[in-house]
Amino acid sequence: MTAALPGAAGAMTAAPPDAARVTIVGGGFAGASAAVQLVRRSAVPLAITIVEPRARVGPGLAYSTRDPDHRLNAPTGTHSIDPEDAGHFTRWCEANGVFERDPQALLPNGAAFVRRRDFGDYVEATLRAHATWPASGSTIEHVRERAVGAWSERCDDRTTGSLSDREAFVTLTESGRELRSQLLIVATGNPAPRLPTFFAPALLDHPGVVADPLQSGGVSRLDKDARVLVIGSGLTALDIVSTLLRRGHRGAIEVVSRRGLRPRGHGPALEVPPDVARERPLDRILGPVAAPWVVDAAHAPTALDALRRMRSRVREVQVQGQTWHAAFDELRECVWQVWPHWPAAEKRRFLHTLRAWYDVHRFRTPPQNDAMVRRAEAAGRVAFRAARVRSIEAAADGALAVRLAAPGGHDERVERFDAVVNCSGLDAGAGVASNPFLAALVEQGRLQPDPSGMGFAVDAQCRAIDAHGRAQAGLRVIGPPTAGTFGDPVAVVFIATQIRRVLPDLLAGLSSTARSADAAGRARAAG
Repeated sequence: MTAALPGAAGAMTAAPPDAARVTIVGGGFAGASAAVQLVRRSAVPLAITIVEPRARVGPGLAYSTRDPDHRLNAPTGTHSIDPEDAGHFTRWCEANGVFERDPQALLPNGAAFVRRRDFGDYVEATLRAHATWPASGSTIEHVRERAVGAWSERCDDRTTGSLSDREAFVTLTESGRELRSQLLIVATGNPAPRLPTFFAPALLDHPGVVADPLQSGGVSRLDKDARVLVIGSGLTALDIVSTLLRRGHRGAIEVVSRRGLRPRGHGPALEVPPDVARERPLDRILGPVAAPWVVDAAHAPTALDALRRMRSRVREVQVQGQTWHAAFDELRECVWQVWPHWPAAEKRRFLHTLRAWYDVHRFRTPPQNDAMVRRAEAAGRVAFRAARVRSIEAAADGALAVRLAAPGGHDERVERFDAVVNCSGLDAGAGVASNPFLAALVEQGRLQPDPSGMGFAVDAQCRAIDAHGRAQAGLRVIGPPTAGTFGDPVAVVFIATQIRRVLPDLLAGLSSTARSADAAGRARAAG
């Protein structure tokens, strides 16, 4: 089904016949940001189609939650859909009464950590406002279907109006519709969470197992006296524990992960009032690598050598009276420029041994949730510990028997829980087997796994690298599926900035296509 974006004013305006056509598969934040940034800056008309089976386009997996305890883990100033305008989301919140409805979002200095559902509404509303863009005659439409395949073909005047020596990509939807475009953007984000293999297969339908914690009502059905095990201790686990506490859960809540790590809090930067003029995140991320130690780390022979350089820098800033955040952020802001220098073997070693440590410093907690959970922890209602889950099976009485091993794999024992919540994390490349669209591109050799073992291989302009090592200008991959190439394009500010960085190259190709189509149209009219 094709329609104007929900809530768009008036009827959907048709794109001009000479518009360059863009298909975006994936209607989460990455797909929405790409569409908005493209129409805002294109000098030629674009006809953008977003293929997304959900009714809402923009919130995606991460921001569809309606739970009031699920908050963004960074202030509003880092969450704009267009990084050129860092204050856009903050102004939207002010104009739409978000802070009045949710006064807890505001810290004493005015920095705001709003609910994820409000950010989802913002992305959806902003995309809707760009559904027709008079400046260039561009349009954005939503095909509410699942993409099930894709292939390329040489296009001619009868199919797309572009030059016959150009390559078009065809996206097939589940209803059999074929969408031809000069540019296909893969914005599939992260797949829905799946149960790890240590769950017995029969547990998928067990009433005490929450396989997807992001689904509405996942934990609300649990008995308030249930002894709950949360597997994984990242930000999703923090959300789930917050939800349980807010709804008055009385039973014990235990959170386990292999290393027992948990996300760290924000640093002193939040003490600076948010209205103080500061450099835009865009400038910091896209600017040159400034810290000498980061340059050294980029060319370190091993991941361990890079870690030593960071520890040395942390000690330096602490002597100066700063916290570790100052040193870590020097790397975080430019990790997309550092990561590509490392050999694939070192990337894999980092992912296996150091990623968990990086993530808990990188993905910081919303202060409101962190405070709530720590109060409950001090009262003995919540416990965090390091343990490896070996297996989970149903007990005869309906409880869940969980075999846990202490760090190092020793001292295994079976413990009983009434419920288990899967917060074991997301992997942008793990959904290929269950995604026929991605599987088709992989089978054709159009997409290939990144050598790091994470996501798909792309070049510096996000052009997909095919099985022959060639970059494909008409096939781009953005957001989390590019983590293997860039290291950390998994948060809003980095996804939006990644799109902004490759935008000139995208627009140059689309402008050429539109000019060619216009010339062909004039030639047909003259003939």
